[in-house]
Amino acid sequence: MLGDNDLCMKSNNCISEKINEYRSEVETMIQGFQRQILEQEHKIEELKNSKERELDTLFKDLLSVVDAYEKAEARLDEQYSDNEAVIKAKKRFSTSKKKLMEILRKNGVSEIQFPDGYAKMDDCQIVETEPDATKENDTIISIEKAGFRRNGRLLRLADVIVVKN
Repeated sequence: MLGDNDLCMKSNNCISEKINEYRSEVETMIQGFQRQILEQEHKIEELKNSKERELDTLFKDLLSVVDAYEKAEARLDEQYSDNEAVIKAKKRFSTSKKKLMEILRKNGVSEIQFPDGYAKMDDCQIVETEPDATKENDTIISIEKAGFRRNGRLLRLADVIVVKN
């Protein structure tokens, strides 16, 4: 027959075992929840990236509209620079282009700048070269098509003409 001390010891061991079982179950559940949280965070990040890519595509398309404005402006300047009606129409085009550029700017789209005047291959592509002994190689002579970034991400490289001696 078991004495009171033996029964108490068995009971304590039983309680201790049950506590350990429950602790193990709780830890397993916590790990499962943590895994689910990580999976959900990953899905959220993927959705954000997907939406950003979609927006980048939209803004690239809008940049083609800006290009069309610039081409139309250049043609009007070449062919009808002294026609008063065309000059007024060009001003209206210019206003529309400015509004579009403001929308792009508000959404983090900015034109790539070349403050030192040199071509950087991660910001532009060289479309033509010209010799000029008075300037260093890779000095930008002209920007044929502006490049743009959105929130630091490249949307479009600038097309440039540079010096190549």
